[in-house]
Amino acid sequence: MTMMHENQPHFWQATAANQTYTELCNALYERELFRLAATPSSELAQLPKRIASLPFYIRRAASSILQYPANLALDSQNASWYGKQFKRCPASKQAADPILAFYSKAAKPGLIVPLYCEDKTLEHIVLDSVDEVDVTEQRLHCNQYGWFSFSGMPLAEDNSKLFLLKPDKNIMTAACCGHQWLNLQKKEPRLLTLRELLLASRLNWRNFARPHLGQSS
Repeated sequence: MTMMHENQPHFWQATAANQTYTELCNALYERELFRLAATPSSELAQLPKRIASLPFYIRRAASSILQYPANLALDSQNASWYGKQFKRCPASKQAADPILAFYSKAAKPGLIVPLYCEDKTLEHIVLDSVDEVDVTEQRLHCNQYGWFSFSGMPLAEDNSKLFLLKPDKNIMTAACCGHQWLNLQKKEPRLLTLRELLLASRLNWRNFARPHLGQSS
């Protein structure tokens, strides 16, 4: 008779984890192929490269989601998190001084940051990562959305609809769950991009200033 070590995972536990991983991968493949199908003709030359990279990034996202559980409920069949949505966007409660204080101390390459986005009357929060910090000018550069001051202000015309926020549980919950507000009313959540999912899966919910490093490529 084979004895099972007390620290060895039970068969049903391993099976449940494998099933969740498979569901996440399937949902992400379906979502990303749908996005790629809508690729504009001007970007079709890049399509083969994007398709070829999908398996790597999807497997990494699914593994990271399971490795670093968020303080949110996971819907593995839709590769989404869900949590309580506030009546109003929580970004409205943030002020410049606490934002400045946070980034003056925590700004560094690799930091995952939330950005408030308002397009006409549609509000939501997106995720990006810092890739450059200019301490002298008190500004940081986000990989996708460009330069922002430590106090949150956008510093370029092409990101003028965005505002850098201080990460906290309410802000990050709204970002990770895709919460949206239209005309100051709750709207159906949006689906995060694969890039946002990769960032969200690395969040350290105990200390947002120190995200998990994730898996090495």
